[in-house]
Amino acid sequence: MNRLHIADTGLFVAMGEPSNSRYQAVRRFARRNDVTFVLPERVYEELTVDDLDVKNVPVDAAIDEGWATVAAPPEFSEPIVSRVMDGVRRYIANADDRPADEVERADAALAALAVQELSTGAATEVYIYTTDIAAGEGAQTVLASEGYGDSMTFVNGFRFIEELHSTGH
Repeated sequence: MNRLHIADTGLFVAMGEPSNSRYQAVRRFARRNDVTFVLPERVYEELTVDDLDVKNVPVDAAIDEGWATVAAPPEFSEPIVSRVMDGVRRYIANADDRPADEVERADAALAALAVQELSTGAATEVYIYTTDIAAGEGAQTVLASEGYGDSMTFVNGFRFIEELHSTGH
């Protein structure tokens, strides 16, 4: 089984700085379980805004330490990738009662990366770690409609961090 662990912006924001115990708990989890969190390029861009006051970006520390990486942009020319991205954006828009064009593309990019890797066989299982419930449920729903329901797991990022932090893992 080739497992892919996809992380969103909210997971890294919730972890905080590398000196934070929540960040350290996720780092320990990644190292103990040989997990590399993959971030869609759009997620990475959200986490690395040009701010002169921020010298050490937590996601860059995770990348430097080897337990996070940035994925190449999804192949939007692949019909399934575009279909999933559009479907997740519509799902989030309906859940949040707003126009689909106002939904952040980074949220839908999680599912786009997942379906690309599943459809090519590069991954057989995908875990999407997000603090955005609508994005996680949308990814789950749309991937299931494409036949990948048993291959994808939505992990609530807040709950994941809290469980790791409270158990000392």
